[in-house]
Amino acid sequence: MAVSDSVRVRIAPSPTGFAHLGTASTALYNVLFARQNNGTFVLRVDDTDLERNRPEYEQLIYESLHWLRLEWDEGPDKSGPYEPYRQSERLDTYRELAARLLAEEKAYRCYCTPEELEAERRQAQLEKRPYKYSRRCLTDPPKDRSVFAVRFKVPGGEVKFTDMIRGEMKFDADLIGDFIIIKSDTYPTYQFASPVDDALMKITHVIRGEEHLSNTPYQLMLVDALGYERPAGYAHMPLILAHDGAKLSKRRHPEANLALFKEQGYLPEALINYLALLGWNPGTEQEIFSFDELVREFSFDRVQHAGARFDWEKLDWMNGEYIRMLDDGELAGRLKPFLPQLDEATIRCAIPPLKTRMHKLAQGVDYLDYLWLDPQPPALDGDTKERVRRAVEALQDVAWEPQAIEVALEQAVAASGVSKGKFYTPLRDVLTGKKVSLPIHYTLALLPKEAALSRLRGAIDN
Repeated sequence: MAVSDSVRVRIAPSPTGFAHLGTASTALYNVLFARQNNGTFVLRVDDTDLERNRPEYEQLIYESLHWLRLEWDEGPDKSGPYEPYRQSERLDTYRELAARLLAEEKAYRCYCTPEELEAERRQAQLEKRPYKYSRRCLTDPPKDRSVFAVRFKVPGGEVKFTDMIRGEMKFDADLIGDFIIIKSDTYPTYQFASPVDDALMKITHVIRGEEHLSNTPYQLMLVDALGYERPAGYAHMPLILAHDGAKLSKRRHPEANLALFKEQGYLPEALINYLALLGWNPGTEQEIFSFDELVREFSFDRVQHAGARFDWEKLDWMNGEYIRMLDDGELAGRLKPFLPQLDEATIRCAIPPLKTRMHKLAQGVDYLDYLWLDPQPPALDGDTKERVRRAVEALQDVAWEPQAIEVALEQAVAASGVSKGKFYTPLRDVLTGKKVSLPIHYTLALLPKEAALSRLRGAIDN
């Protein structure tokens, strides 16, 4: 692995929709490598898609990465030695460099219409050959047109580089057609803007998703043509796959949306831990890693080549482990945004039973919404009403705290001659409107005493 004296890495997300899980994963690996090497992590925004870019989407990228505590050292919202960090603010640079390539005859103007290019593609299909641009505008450009794109003149030969995960990579450039670097609207393509920015921002290592592996020969040819130094290293991380084995899609897979994890109450440190293990194997049985441990242990030589399938069950388990590692005060603070209807004291009282049952914070609502909602009393048969009546009698003069309630109810159960389950189930139903709740002594204690007894009496009278 090539590590330069001053490591600089980057991510370059596009603000064209919600923040993507893949962006978080790529950012994580960049941050780990930067922190291992006392390097710099750059956030650059690829906002050259005029039709789909939105400022609010850029803000979502910032918010999501801040939530995950993946902090960048340079970016659009910070000053830095290589600003600006939005590609839309660097258009003059791309145009000047394209003009230079034109002057050096390393690029040329292409006047072909979309219809003409489509006809070329169809002809290649009919002849069962891979499509390559015909170079018609290089050899015989039309004289009567003014609208053009700029194409890079592929020099041919072999493009080689070493990937820190996959080893030596070779691409036959003779199979690559001359590609567009400046579109007819004068905006750069990704293939042009990305390597130019990497070179000008002194990015030493390009760490990105596997889907960009095939882009690398295009970008290296441009770097070479412009006379820039190549990055010291590339690493193409395995794709995150959905549960069905397909690549994560914004339309088909809810787990692609990074905001979902915050809304559901996954802890950022748990999600970071889980993402690190998607595609990377530490080589031990250890599964719970602090961020500092990940910085120490992560290495590209233990990154798998195949895509990593997202597993909700594994994430839920891991998040539950992180929840149980929090002290009660910290957990209460993290739950507060999910339970605005409750005061801090009530949330603190609910922590002991919640802590052992939750695998995400949003479940606190499922367990505790009976405290601000008044469930409809269920219809009970005579025997069940009698058991509820016994519970009311047992609880009437009891100190209103979990242990005293538990002792009183166990005595009532013993006197009733039925099982705990048969005795407690109707109590849960009456108090919460649900068959599943926190342990019954906590379920009762969290309600004001008169409110709890009133619900029980209401079910008897119903």
